[in-house]
Order: sequence, then C-alpha cells, then structure tokens
Amino acid sequence: VIERMGYPSYFLIVWDFARFARDKGIPCTARGSACGAIVSYLLGLSDVCPIEYDLLFERFLDPSRTEAPDIDIDFCRDRRAWVLDYVKEKYGEPNVAQIGTFGTLKAKAAIRDVARALSVPLKRADEIAKMVPETLNIKLKDALKESTELNEQYTSDPQVKELIDYAMALEGLAKSAGTHAAGVVIADKPLEEYVPLQKISGKEDILTQWTDVETAGLLKMDFLGLRNLSILDMAVKNVKKHRDVDIVPNKLPLDDEETFALLQRGETKGIFQLESGGMRDLLTKMKPDKFQDIIATSALYRPGPLEGGMVLDYVNVKHGRQDPAKVHPVVDEVLEETYGVMVYQEQVMRILNRLGGIELAQSYQCIKAISKKKLPIIAQYREQFIDGAQVNNMSREQAEGLFGLIEKFAGYGFNKSHSTAYGAIAYQTAYLKAHYPQEFMAALLSCGMESSDRISEHTDDCRRMGIEVMPPDVNLSDVEFTVVGEKLAFGLGAVKGVGEAAMEALVAERNENGPFKDIFDLSERVDPKQLTKSYVEILIKAGALDCFGPNRAQHMLVVDRAMQAAIAAQRDKAAGQMSLFGEPEPGSDDSESDTSLPPADDWTHGQKLAAEKEVLGFYLTSHPLTEFADQLASLASHTTADLRELEDGSEVRIGGMISAIKKATTKSPSRNGNSKYVNFDLEDAHGVVRCIMWPDDFALHGEKVVADAICVIEARLDKRSREPNLIINKFSTLEEAERKYTKQVAVKFRRGFHTDEDMRRVRDILARHPGGTPVAIVIETWEENGTNGTTQDANGQASPSEPRLDAAHEMPREPTRGARLRAVLSTSTIVSANAALKADLMDVLGKDGFRYVSQSVSN
Repeated sequence: VIERMGYPSYFLIVWDFARFARDKGIPCTARGSACGAIVSYLLGLSDVCPIEYDLLFERFLDPSRTEAPDIDIDFCRDRRAWVLDYVKEKYGEPNVAQIGTFGTLKAKAAIRDVARALSVPLKRADEIAKMVPETLNIKLKDALKESTELNEQYTSDPQVKELIDYAMALEGLAKSAGTHAAGVVIADKPLEEYVPLQKISGKEDILTQWTDVETAGLLKMDFLGLRNLSILDMAVKNVKKHRDVDIVPNKLPLDDEETFALLQRGETKGIFQLESGGMRDLLTKMKPDKFQDIIATSALYRPGPLEGGMVLDYVNVKHGRQDPAKVHPVVDEVLEETYGVMVYQEQVMRILNRLGGIELAQSYQCIKAISKKKLPIIAQYREQFIDGAQVNNMSREQAEGLFGLIEKFAGYGFNKSHSTAYGAIAYQTAYLKAHYPQEFMAALLSCGMESSDRISEHTDDCRRMGIEVMPPDVNLSDVEFTVVGEKLAFGLGAVKGVGEAAMEALVAERNENGPFKDIFDLSERVDPKQLTKSYVEILIKAGALDCFGPNRAQHMLVVDRAMQAAIAAQRDKAAGQMSLFGEPEPGSDDSESDTSLPPADDWTHGQKLAAEKEVLGFYLTSHPLTEFADQLASLASHTTADLRELEDGSEVRIGGMISAIKKATTKSPSRNGNSKYVNFDLEDAHGVVRCIMWPDDFALHGEKVVADAICVIEARLDKRSREPNLIINKFSTLEEAERKYTKQVAVKFRRGFHTDEDMRRVRDILARHPGGTPVAIVIETWEENGTNGTTQDANGQASPSEPRLDAAHEMPREPTRGARLRAVLSTSTIVSANAALKADLMDVLGKDGFRYVSQSVSN
C-alpha cells in the first residue's frame, strides 16, 4: 500500500532524521496512528510493536485516502532544534521551513485596539473590555446578548456603539505572526517557488505564510518537542551518574511490581499523562496491574467515557464486582482486553470487519463518517454491517442495536495507537519515579525551571516522598537540580532574575578552580559583566551565599564594595599589573583590598522568607504559616491545591494569609447602599487563590482585610475564568474562626509527667475563660508490660479502639512503650476558645498538651 500510494520516500525521509536523532542520543519516538504500521516499528520510528498490541495499519493509511498520512515524531524538547538544523543542512535551507501561524484579534483585544485608534481613554476602554464574558473565543455579537451591562452601554452610549461596531468589523482579522509548535515542511526545491514565505522580526527562522501547505502539494511533518522525553533523558543520565546503572527506557520490564504499586497509590505527580487529580483518582480506583491498563487510562479519562459510565464499567468488571456485557462471541472477544467496554477506535474497526464483513480500510471510513455526521454514508455502512452480522448469526434487531452503540461510541472513541505510544512513556516515567526517586525528581524539577509554580508543586511532592530539597548554594548547586546523596540541590537556574549564562559561568569557574571563599572571591573570580551586582543581591536573598556566613545582612552591605573590587581586579588584570609570578604589583588595588564584613544583625526569619519568596517565587525552607499550620488544617475543609479538582460552585472553607489587596467600587450600589469591594490573594502552604469580597461583606469585614493577616473564609468556588476564584460568603480572623468553629477543647494530662499543681493551674485557667465551648479531659498513662494499646472511657471501661470523643484521637501520640491507657472524661466546664485561653494553656501544658477540635465542614 505504501509503495502503491507513493510514500516510500516519505517514510525514508522521516527515518533519516529520526536515525540522526538516535545517533546523537536525542530521544525520539513516533506517536499517533503511525504506530499502527509495522514499517514504523521496523524502521525504528516507533518503539511499540503493532502486532503485540493489535494496532491497525488501516487506522493510519488506506488506498482510499486522498490526504497524506501523518508520521508525527516527538523529540526531546531541549534538542529538537538540532534535528531541524540537520534537516536544513541535508535538504538545503531554502527547501525547509517551519509552518507559520497567525494570531487573530479576539473580542477584548479588538475593543482595546479600536479604542486606541479612537482616542478613547485607556481606563474607559478597559471597563468596556471587562464587560465581555470570559467564555472561550466568544464573539462580540454573542457578548452583546450574554452581557446585559455591555448591551446597555452599547445602546445608550454613542461612543461605545461606534467602538463596538468597528471592533466587530475587525474581530477575527490576523494581527500577529507566529511559529507552529511542530509543523515543518520539506520540499525538493526552494519553497519560494511553491508558497509565500516570511520571517518574524528578530528571528532567523523562515516561515510559510500558508498554514495549509498540503494544498500546494507539499508534505507537512510534525517535529514536536516533548518535555517528558527531556525528563526521561535527564533522569536516565542522573541514574548513570549517581548509581552507575544503565537504563534503556524501551527495554524496561512491563510487569514491575513497584511501578504498578506507585500507580495504584495515585502517586503520579510528574508522570506523563497521569498527573492530573482526576487521573490520579481513576488510577486509585482502577488499580492498574498490567500495561494494557495504562494504555486504557488515556482513552477512558475523557468526557465521553466518564459521562457514559464506561469508566465505572471498566473498573467494576476488572475487579469482579460486575459481569462483562455479553453481546456476540466476536464482539466479546474483541472487547475482552477492556473488560467488555468499547474503548478504542481499533476495536470498532475490528467489530465492523469481523462481524459485519466491512473491510478494515472501509471500517475507518465508517468511523470518520459517523464523527462528521455524514448521514448518507452512515446509512450505507449500517446496511452493510447489518447484512454481514446476520450472516454471522446475529439477528437484524441485535445488529441494529449494536450499530447504534457504534454510532454513539464513534463520537468519543480513542486512537489506540496513540494511547499505546504515550502509555509507554507514562510507564517509563513511572518506573523511574518508583525506583530512582531522587534522580527522577531532579530531572523533573530541572525541566520545569521556567515555572516557579511548577517547581513549588514538585518540591511539595519531594517533601511528601521524604526527599529534602536543599536551598541554593553557590558552592554546591549546579545550574540545574542535582542529586547530592539522598537529597537534591536547588538549581541556580531556577532562581528568578539571574541569567542562565551567568550561572553557567559561576558553576564552570567553581568546577575549574574550586569552591568560592567568600563574597569577594566570588565577585572577583566570575566576570562582573556576567555576574552583575543585581545578580549577587538576588543570590543573597535566595540564601545562596549562606555558605560563607555569618549573615545575609552583612553580605548585602558589602555588595557594592565587592563589585568595585572585582571590577578593579579585572581592570588591573587587563592592564597587566601582575608580576612574573602572578603576584600583584606593588601599589595595585589587590594589595589593599578589604574583605572584612561590617557588623550587622541578621535578617529576621520573616525577612528571609519574604526575600526567598521574591526570588524563588515560593517558600522553600519554611513558610510564614508554618506556626499556624495545625490550626488552619483543623479549621479548613480544603487547601488551594484541592481547588482545581473541585467542581464549579463547590462550597469550601479555607485558611491562609492575605496579600495583593486591590479595592474597587461597583458601578451600582447594593440594596444596602454599599459599593466598595475588594480582591485579594489568599495564600496557604500549597498555593495561592484570588478571592473576591463583594460590597455588603466588605462593609462588615473590610477593616480586617490587611496585608499578611491570617484568616479563614467560607466561599463558593468560581471556575468560569482561566484560574479558579473564591467568592467569599463568610470571613473570620484566625482567632474568630477558632471561636466560631471549635466544638471542643481537649486538655491532656500524662501520668508521671504532669503534677497535681499543673492540674490545679489548668482548672483555674479554664475558670478564667468562661464561654460556650465544652472541655474534655484526657488522662493518659502507659503499662510497661502491656502488649496492646487500650483506651478507657469515662467510666473506666477498657476498649480496644480509640475513644469516640473527637478530642481523644486528635491528640498527639508518644512512641509506644507498652500498653497505652487513655481515659477521656467529659466535663461540665464550658470555655471561650480564644487566643488568651490558648496562651495560658500553652504556658502550663505546652503546645502538644491541648487541642482545639473543630466542627466538621459540610459542603
């Protein structure tokens, strides 16, 4: 078929640049339907054997196709450019171009551009643009229907009407040129003879002005840079460097128990295709134990299968909670791999072919006709299938019903070839995370250094895994994240605001001439044209110079002096003020350089954290909320990290620290006459979310909304925008929240540790803080010779389980020294659960001797 359709040269061109990549150690692999061709596997374009996984060539190519097939190749993102350069060199630069794209004027951008041309004030233009709903790719004509506010302005204000009318005329026009993420075209002669070309200002790449180059008879190829191939490549190199183990990803055993255990636990942050919250939830339900399950996850975790109940069917049948549907021996055999659930397009093609007698090539045409709703063509295939099914002992009624299911499924059936290719990468990354966690996480962090949010997320995952990420250190860190023993060294390239070239120069100098002695040595040895004053200040804020001691404040005071000395040393060196033996000549500045540090008090813990957040984008070594973590955890229903996985409109209680406050006024006052409202960021230990407090709530609580204040809010989740927001319903300071939500104060005494005097002092403290919150007393002791921990209730009855009273099992536990005996006594005492009570109890019992037990949150 390939030869008859004239595509051998196409395959050989792809094979050639894929061979170049592999020879240079650049990871690459085919994806998509091309993996269904055995030729792709034999040429080394794909690592997936189509025979082993029942992938179909006809899904990739058949004689009736009029358009050229796609052989999409993924390359390691960091070295994709090497392959492009090779192709240009081999076929001639004039014959190779990347495909251009065009950015078009969207609704809001059109309003702002026209406003500038009509000299509409910027503030007014911004107000009009913000009236356009956040609906993706909304048109202005639809915005006028959806937004009452915009429509009112359009009909009542002639200037706005003129502005909108012009904007509607310009909406959708091309505004800017860009480069397609993957598309490359290769021709047999200069491309200017086929299509119009262009260059983007400031870049050398030649681009096609046509996006649909196939209409000119040219062949488009996809060179996609895949970050996960870079992660795999770096992780493999890390393992070789630190453990001297050679890993070949496509040779890994596909039945590794540790890998599947990791997947079953849903610990897949950073795992290709499997890291979203919904996917992790699916994995914990599915409990994958074979590679075919991983292939299925990509196909199942999509709106159609989820809404159609296919995911639950797959999981329930897999675990024996449900019998697979029995339709016909042919159908049952085809669907056996997926527990009777129709998951892949290839399965439909098999059913159409084996049961309905439709050729495989035509069966894919049938699927395409169904997806494009070409009713006359669908009708032809329906009759053909029914006739063929009847020949295979299926009744007409059953055949019609089955074809109806196929019609429904074709709308969301997935390409198994693509799912298998990406499933292989997912398994390989999971294997490395399971067996070589430090090496994998170092690679994962290094490949995401452009995003502080991503680094923050993955460092949190490192903490969960028990892997310490050490702060930046000019005498330890490389440009990228590296493995140091069982820990990770923070990559200097991930520090915000320092140039990568400067950090490369710093690391190269250290590797060549040894560790830096102090800030003066650092400044002098690294070219000050690269390691500038501002870069040194950023490194101080990041803690990267802490290795020199004594403190950051002293280092910041001498930055100017260190840089001046470095510049003077460079100038003297250039002027030749050195003796034959490399010593400074008499009178040179080096002989009088002052490397002393002036006395200065170190920055406070809070100042260090603020500086760290400024230059890293997140808190690495600690968090301002650390001392309040237990309180906030007991009061909150969710963290900011949970919000992306919740549905729009979910009710949450969340606590954190306020920042980025922005006050504004609504156009019309509320029914209570209030018009001022506020937006602010609420930050917890996991991330940040934008919050909105509307006028009536702001009138009640506005004075409490101050920078760095710690609060607890009850709010409704709004996910209509790109990032989730919280609409505040209730606002409390931390102290107010503890009074409001605490249902019990639990006080713990330990025999042999607390005295009668301690108990009397606690009794007096409780009496001084009357209120409405009940108190429970927990008395704990240990039996040296016991074997099983037991708990006694208030009547002294032993129970093998924890007491039902919430306070008891919330209390911190000591290491077992025998049998633990714990008596939980309800009291008639009721107190005010406030900060003053907490402070008094802390003086007597310490922070582990009592607990404010919060109400459970009902959403």
